[in-house]
This record gives sequence, structure tokens and C-alpha cells, in this order.
Amino acid sequence: MVCGAIVTLCVAITLPAAAQPGSRYPLGPTAPAGAGVAPYFDGWYPNPDGSVTLSFGFMNRNASGAVDIPIGANNSIEPAQFNGMQPTHFPVVRYSAFGGKRERGAFAITIPKGHKGDVVWTLRHNGVTYSVPGRATSDYYKLSYTPQAAGSMMPVVRFAPDGPPSNGRTGVTTGPLTVSVGAALDIRVWMEDRGERDPIPVNMLWFKHQGPGDVTFEPRSAKTAPGGGDATTSVRFSAPGEYLLRVRVDNFGITDSAPGQQCCWTNGYVKVTVVE
Repeated sequence: MVCGAIVTLCVAITLPAAAQPGSRYPLGPTAPAGAGVAPYFDGWYPNPDGSVTLSFGFMNRNASGAVDIPIGANNSIEPAQFNGMQPTHFPVVRYSAFGGKRERGAFAITIPKGHKGDVVWTLRHNGVTYSVPGRATSDYYKLSYTPQAAGSMMPVVRFAPDGPPSNGRTGVTTGPLTVSVGAALDIRVWMEDRGERDPIPVNMLWFKHQGPGDVTFEPRSAKTAPGGGDATTSVRFSAPGEYLLRVRVDNFGITDSAPGQQCCWTNGYVKVTVVE
């Protein structure tokens, strides 16, 4: 079985009587502004210990402008034991080919062996409610850690040369780090290509995942030499508070690796406390 599959699930829509028709369907045409944000279940990974990892993404249905929805009544996951890792910042994205306007695999939840019932992510924005269940009951949504057709696999990401590695959607988390508003925080990432083919460069791209203010990255993206390497990004924050940053490490650009193919990237997360 290959790692990637083009799957998507977004259901359970609630909207007020005055809602515009364009906001009714998660995959309908996007609106210039005022639309909701739709959560998506991207698929599930079986793990050797019998647990299951559920991968989730989203679509900001507006034509432009990021949307922020803090964790709480308008951004929640049930059962509550799985709540808290979902993004609160939802930018508009545009990927080529099958990637489209969706951000896939922004976070993942590992549910223990024997867990019964769905894991449901709900987002409410602009009077529209979208809920999506994550479940490991259909092989159509089953993903795999094995190599793609051309040998691509999820790269390795570390936050120290000998730090714990991650090569999957759940990711590795470091921090909390502390920095003042407006000051630069340098974050270094080590990356490694794992593909079963000739080594290729690994890409790095940063996202604000959670937090109350604006975040800037310089550079936001970087590419290693073939096989991997390290890269440093300088991050600045506009407001105090608790933040979670996500770095996506991928080998996009080769024929069997792209967002729409559900392969091949790995998440890393950095907790940051920003003070005055």
C-alpha cells in the first residue's frame, strides 16, 4: 500500500437561516469574505502497537485573509481528552494540482488501541458550523508509512542534532521557549530525507499554528542539500501570549510527493511563551 491517497471527509453542517448559499457546502466555491472554515479528516494510519493515528486538515473558505478561531466553544475536539493540538490560525492556501485550497495533515491525533467512537473536530465561524468525524473504519481512508511509487517517504525532523526524531503527522514538539515581543527568536531545524531512491533536498516551511498575535518568519522556507541538512529561522511576535508554531518538512517536487497525494511530509511543533 502506498503512503498517499486522495481522501477527504467534511460533514455535519449547521448554518443560520440567513446564511448565504455559498457558505453551505465545504467544497463549494469560495467567497470573497465572510465564509466559514471547514475541518477535514484526511485519513488514518495503523500503528504497530494497535493504536491509530488520525490526520486532520482544514480549508479557509474565504478568497483571502487568514481566520483565527481560539480553542474553546468555536474550535473544539471531542472527546475532550484529544482537544488542544488543533490549529487556531487558518490561512488561505493554494497548492498546485490536487492540492487545491486545502491544508492537509496540519495535525494528528493518536487514539489508543480499543478506543471506541469517533473523534470529532468542530469549527464555528461567521455563523456557520462544520464538524468532521475522524474514524478508522474504512480502508478508503487508510494511509501508510511505506514508500511511495518512486520511493519517497516522510522525512525526519529534529530540533537538535541528537534530539528525538519524528517522521510522521503527529510530529515532535519542543519548548516552551521564551522571547519578548518584537525580539528575534532563532529556531534551528535538522532534516533528513528517508526516501528509498537517490537522496533529494528536503524543504522546510513554517506556519503559525496557535497564538494571539501576528508571527513573522525570516526565512519562512528553506531547502537543504540532497539528503538533508539544517536550517535556522528567525521568528518575531507582535503580541504577548502562548504560541505554537508548526514546521512542515517535506520532499515536495518529486513525482510521488505532494499535498494532494497525502505524502510526504513530517510535522514539528515549537511551543513559545512571548512576554512584554
